Amino acid sequence: MHVGLFGGSFNPPHLGHLVVAEALREACGLDRVIWMVAAKPPHKIGADLAPPEDRLEMTHRAIAGHPHFVVSDLEVRRAVEKGGPSYTVDTLRQLTAALPHVRWSLLVGEDSLAAFHTWRAPDEILSMADLVVYRRPGVESGDAPMRRFARVVDAGRIDVSSTDLRARLRAGRSTRYLLPDAVADYVAARGLYR
Repeated sequence: MHVGLFGGSFNPPHLGHLVVAEALREACGLDRVIWMVAAKPPHKIGADLAPPEDRLEMTHRAIAGHPHFVVSDLEVRRAVEKGGPSYTVDTLRQLTAALPHVRWSLLVGEDSLAAFHTWRAPDEILSMADLVVYRRPGVESGDAPMRRFARVVDAGRIDVSSTDLRARLRAGRSTRYLLPDAVADYVAARGLYR
């Protein structure tokens, strides 16, 4: 079985995430894509993050009905039990120990590729998973140090970001056609990003 690990803060999960995940699933022949909600992303400490429980619920709602997408709360549970940031290497250690028969692909944006060599234990990550990089609007990784280890996939370019969506929500602007309806309903009901 070939599984893609699609991690992020998903703050909130939006249509761009869905388009990218589906394009990578198809391009890489993935049997499943696990949406790994980061409890405390190390590169976003102190950022405007909704509580992890809300981000988990929004992600569940965003992918509902897709037969190949699943949401994992592994990093959120680990943060509750042990505290500290959510490191990809720790997640892959747990996953490969629990599911040694799975071939893993780590799905990251081109913006992450440029900094991948600064992640905790990048060589160990590459020993456990293939690195699949998707292009992002306005981002060029150029000759990033890890490019030679990565498969670069053009997953379509939808110029939408969680940062922009949070700003729209704070300003009372429309997020229609940018957020899945179930996510937009949840955000409104919970009063998130106001």
